[in-house]
Amino acid sequence: MKGKGKETLAGRGREIKKVFANLWFMLRFSWGISRSLFFMTAVSVVVRSVTPFLFLILPKYIIDELSGDRRWEVVLAYILLLIGVTALVKGIHWLVWYLQGEARLVTRYKSNRAFLTMDLHMTYSDFESSNVRDLTARVKNNVSVLTFIEQIIPNFLVDLFQLLGYTYIILQLHPLILVVILLIIFVNSRISKRREKLGYDFQNVLANFSRRSQYVYNSMISFDAGKDIRINKASQWLRDKYRTETDRYLEKFTEKQNRELRLTIIDNVIAALQAIVMYGYSAYMVAVGKISVGSFSVYLGAITNFITSFTGTISKCIGIRFWSYFVDDFKKYQEISAGPPAESIRSDITMEDLADGMGDIEFADVSFRYPGTDTYVLKNVSFKIARGEKLSIVGYNGAGKSTLIKLLCRLYEPTKGKILYNGIDISTIDYSLYCRLLSVVFQDFQLFPFSVRENVVLSEKFCEKRFWDAVVNGDLKEKIDALPYGEKTSISREFDPAGIEFSGGEGQKLACARAYYKDAPIVILDEPTAALDPAAEARLYARFNRIMTDKTAIYISHRLASCRFCDKIAVFAGGELVEYGTHDALIAKKGEYEKMFAVQAQYYQKEAAVS
Repeated sequence: MKGKGKETLAGRGREIKKVFANLWFMLRFSWGISRSLFFMTAVSVVVRSVTPFLFLILPKYIIDELSGDRRWEVVLAYILLLIGVTALVKGIHWLVWYLQGEARLVTRYKSNRAFLTMDLHMTYSDFESSNVRDLTARVKNNVSVLTFIEQIIPNFLVDLFQLLGYTYIILQLHPLILVVILLIIFVNSRISKRREKLGYDFQNVLANFSRRSQYVYNSMISFDAGKDIRINKASQWLRDKYRTETDRYLEKFTEKQNRELRLTIIDNVIAALQAIVMYGYSAYMVAVGKISVGSFSVYLGAITNFITSFTGTISKCIGIRFWSYFVDDFKKYQEISAGPPAESIRSDITMEDLADGMGDIEFADVSFRYPGTDTYVLKNVSFKIARGEKLSIVGYNGAGKSTLIKLLCRLYEPTKGKILYNGIDISTIDYSLYCRLLSVVFQDFQLFPFSVRENVVLSEKFCEKRFWDAVVNGDLKEKIDALPYGEKTSISREFDPAGIEFSGGEGQKLACARAYYKDAPIVILDEPTAALDPAAEARLYARFNRIMTDKTAIYISHRLASCRFCDKIAVFAGGELVEYGTHDALIAKKGEYEKMFAVQAQYYQKEAAVS
């Protein structure tokens, strides 16, 4: 039993140490965001700590004078002093509040920017993970720099300072009073601990509900989803989804409320017993002449406020302890956002190193499965793409084509094997440096509600000639010339009433222009012709074939029109590379590729006959 007790004591010691470490971590993080707010909060803590004692002690002298000598000039002096102190305290409160306004706004902006930066630096595989999304929701719902600076630390310090002052006053009445109060408060602390635990556990329910219900709600009001919802009569289905999520949340919320109600009833009964004991003893002391009426009011106020301060201090200690769990989540979130450890990245690699040599891309026995699953999406994939070579990756849905590209883009990391560029493992290359090698057009490319020019250039340095070359190569010159403000016209009317909406095909052309503008040595097109008709598709591939003469190009498409332009074709099925070679060689082989090509050729022939 003794050994078990020592273990428990050691465990609590480690937990307390971790809480202090988390407080120090948040102090450093918050200090880096807003130092001025810390100074203003410190002034506020001093004023809030001292104020109750001023308003507790000054009225004592007024009451004693009125119940004793009744000197009106003395009473008036005390009253004027009380009014002056009240005015001074309110003035300081107002001044601090006024100065905190701008500091609070800046702090909120900097804090949001810090969290957004972490989101943007997070790897794609972590970003799309449901576990990481739940972690992110917990952190953002419970870890706030403003709350830490203005509530968590200040409220604890105010209660602690006031507790020390009230303890001193009560000891003057009788030390046993303090013991009785502490026994009563001990029970209250256990209740507070249970209540905080309920709150923490409920946050997981709330985080999951917020994310799921918000997604369903946004889907119901989404402009993009509006057509699908209406044409498929899916409104009732979505409403049912939303109702199901809400009902599940209400059920958990009611369960939590019922458990909290039982704790509240016990808490109130104890508070009533405590009031009877304290008021009775203080009244007795007045009756036997041990204390004055004014002192009676001071001791009663001190006892009442001591209970509030002690309970508040314990409650806040417990709250900080459970809040510390969210800081653990924040540390984990920050660690995930930081990406791979610095020691895994080679600092000796420069852009010149990547540009020198053959520039070959090699998949060396690469396999991949999503975290938490046993099924491999890609299995033992090995092939090379020579510098300047054009490769078409084909296969039916679910064959692993897009996953292969995400691995090459380092949105995912291989479960097994390596991907090499110039003989260098790409996972050891600084990610921002590696991204300069790639121009990628994803099937689900993103257009932003800003100008056409910004959508093409993005974070690259603007060059007029390079921009218009990209526009011409993207077959968008005629479209942009017809816009009301040319290349400065906004895409979408979300922020600009004069903005315009691009069609799916025009959007893909703009995404291609973006890839032209970046002018990276490796160009990847993931289903680039999905929204284009066959004629536009043929023109797009012809342009790419003409423009990308010295670049390595990788095409993914369900349609096989790109294959005639490519040096090599990789055929995937069931996550494996089943065929690899030139178009003519694979046709002659009469395997999987020949079957796919024959089916699509027949389709195009029929389409041509109909037209």
